[in-house]
Amino acid sequence: MIKLDKGPEPDILRKNGKRWLEEIDTAIAQGVDAKKSVLGRYNHTSIKEALLEETSRKCAYCESYVRHVTYGDIEHITPKSARPELRFVWRNLTIACDVCNTNKASHEGMFDPYDEDPSDCFQFEGPFIWGDPSHPSASVTERVIDLNRPDLIDRRIDRLKELRNLIEVILSKPAEYRDILLAQAEREVSNSTQYAGFAQATLHRILARIKK
Repeated sequence: MIKLDKGPEPDILRKNGKRWLEEIDTAIAQGVDAKKSVLGRYNHTSIKEALLEETSRKCAYCESYVRHVTYGDIEHITPKSARPELRFVWRNLTIACDVCNTNKASHEGMFDPYDEDPSDCFQFEGPFIWGDPSHPSASVTERVIDLNRPDLIDRRIDRLKELRNLIEVILSKPAEYRDILLAQAEREVSNSTQYAGFAQATLHRILARIKK
């Protein structure tokens, strides 16, 4: 998990979000069930594309490239069941893979990667990610979403192997080439790459040891 920055609100949401919510509230007040198409207006193509852009097309929680295996789900960080007034609030929307989204369900008090930096609240040890027990939302999120499920562990191990190979190449080259290769290593774990949070922590820990 990495820190995320909120991009510009799509025009369709900015112009219509308040009205959409009012229509739902009116239907409820009149005892009429709001149609699914009305409730899910946040699924508009331009809204989803904006969310994919700001998350580098990754799940906001596990950092898997969502389009590799699924279409990706628009996720309400604070569940809309708990805070229906946030259904169309841009700040409350992100992208999640279907597994993370299903696991999260309607749980409240989850970690918000737009609000806090995960590197301050999660520990990265090998292919494992642990939520800091002193930080309730991080600890809960790790367990509820299951950030250490087997398929994620396997993918992080693959990333570890890639990082090891890269470090070995760097160490095998003359010192005058190392700055160039180190810059390449930083690009390999940039925020747009899969599992960047864990990869950055791992690479920086290894490099710190090498420089001693």
